[in-house]
Amino acid sequence: MHVLSEFDARSLSNLIYAFGLAEYNLKFEDGSTLFDVLAIEATSNIKRFEPQHHSNIVWAYANVKATNPSLFKKVGDHIVALETLESFLPQALSNIVWAHATAKESHSKLFKKVSDHIVALDHLGAFWPQALANTVWAFSTADESKHQQLFRKVADHIVALGTLESFWPQALANIAWAFATADESHPKLFKKASDHIVALDHLGAFKPQELSNIAWAYATAEESNPKLFKKIADHVVALDNLRPFAPQALANIVWAYATAGQLHSLLFRMVSDHIVALDNLGTFDQQALANIVWAYATAEEPHPQLFRKVSDHIVALDNLRTFKPQELSNIVWAYATAKEQHPQLFRKVSDHIVALDHLGEFKPQGLSNIAWAYATAKESNPRLFQKVAEAAIAKQNEFNSQ
Repeated sequence: MHVLSEFDARSLSNLIYAFGLAEYNLKFEDGSTLFDVLAIEATSNIKRFEPQHHSNIVWAYANVKATNPSLFKKVGDHIVALETLESFLPQALSNIVWAHATAKESHSKLFKKVSDHIVALDHLGAFWPQALANTVWAFSTADESKHQQLFRKVADHIVALGTLESFWPQALANIAWAFATADESHPKLFKKASDHIVALDHLGAFKPQELSNIAWAYATAEESNPKLFKKIADHVVALDNLRPFAPQALANIVWAYATAGQLHSLLFRMVSDHIVALDNLGTFDQQALANIVWAYATAEEPHPQLFRKVSDHIVALDNLRTFKPQELSNIVWAYATAKEQHPQLFRKVSDHIVALDHLGEFKPQGLSNIAWAYATAKESNPRLFQKVAEAAIAKQNEFNSQ
């Protein structure tokens, strides 16, 4: 690889970008990878690269899932040190923050530099829809959501557009998801996007994950739009099957409808029938399982076979160490609320909780829900109640007046 030193900045950038685009990362006998070697040369040439080169390089590393904190930091530090970002095209800026967010490479000063630059622009006319979507998605994903002016600038720009026809489904979904995740309220933006989606002839161009993210975003942002929820549900119900939907997408959809109070029995029936028909629930993570039973209990959509399927799966697990406190409390709350009896499930959860050193990670609402669920389901367990009572007393100042 000594020939890399003969590459000029543009050629090296293009080489890295090409391998990233092809998602090709050769692994050598010593355990290192092609991108590890390329990073050595790239980091020594940071100041020689032009703005588009920086964008292409970090994008390539993120796209091929090649980790290299040193490279990302040096690119970020270099950009932050620049007097201005006027030489960066909108797409380059969006790709840079997208890459850092995707690679989970935190760099708050970089995000602030980009945010300040965008906010200071007279308008965002040069930003294509995908660049707008990638930018807000990156800020939300990187937990850099404190840049309210940036979100406001993007939202106001989109709302002022005559139409959203140039926005692909992925862009619409990512924008809605980003604003909901960042807890950035902008009713006009959500209305603009929902009106556009509702007016479409069909939702055939939307992927399952995009439909799921849109429903989740509107429910999370408390931007209820019955026509939008009906449009999505009717589309899903009309599908031949739900095999293209990942477990998380299924969980997010029913959670969204239950949270938003948008009932659609046919949708809930189709999702439950699909889950029950699966050979196993091994691909469902803990949050998905908890959100699903919580959604059916909240929406008062009875489906005993679904509850049985989920409980049998949980009981068969070796342990519940991977379940978060809220997930455990939501699960037993759901079974008690839905009046779905499953003593083995309640026993499994209580034994796990009792065996914990302490319940410091359980929030007051979680403790309350657990006690209520066991009492309502008549699943008496003195050791559990004692454990919960002791934790509640220790947290008495955290309980609100309700």
